[in-house]
Amino acid sequence: MSSILSFAGVLLFLLGLLTGFAIPALRSSRLGLSAHLTAVQSGAFLLAAGLLWPHLRLWPAWNGVIANALWISLYGLWLSLLLAGVFGAGRGLPIAGQGITTTAAKQYAVSGLMVVASLALVVVVAAMLLGWSWQA
Repeated sequence: MSSILSFAGVLLFLLGLLTGFAIPALRSSRLGLSAHLTAVQSGAFLLAAGLLWPHLRLWPAWNGVIANALWISLYGLWLSLLLAGVFGAGRGLPIAGQGITTTAAKQYAVSGLMVVASLALVVVVAAMLLGWSWQA
């Protein structure tokens, strides 16, 4: 799982850099900036998690589930912010959205993806903390 998380981290970091080039073309550049920063920071976190993974003492049956849920939730969070920037779906993000709106369907899709990814991320990080090993 360590190599999968590390690869996913470097790839997400690259996608974040490429997202930075797309910021001027998005309907909401502030939401595009949020997507860019989220991808770069999440990519770095995935890389760190990949290096840390062998030191976690997770339940064997849940090891793969937790690792895959980690990278999928971070990619989902980046994608939701990128789609928010493309669609101008800023209703759920008052600071970055700056009041920009889109159709209800696009707003619900973006908000739904963002909520699911965020909740999954909280659960996964909590599971990682529960599996923390204090031994050398």
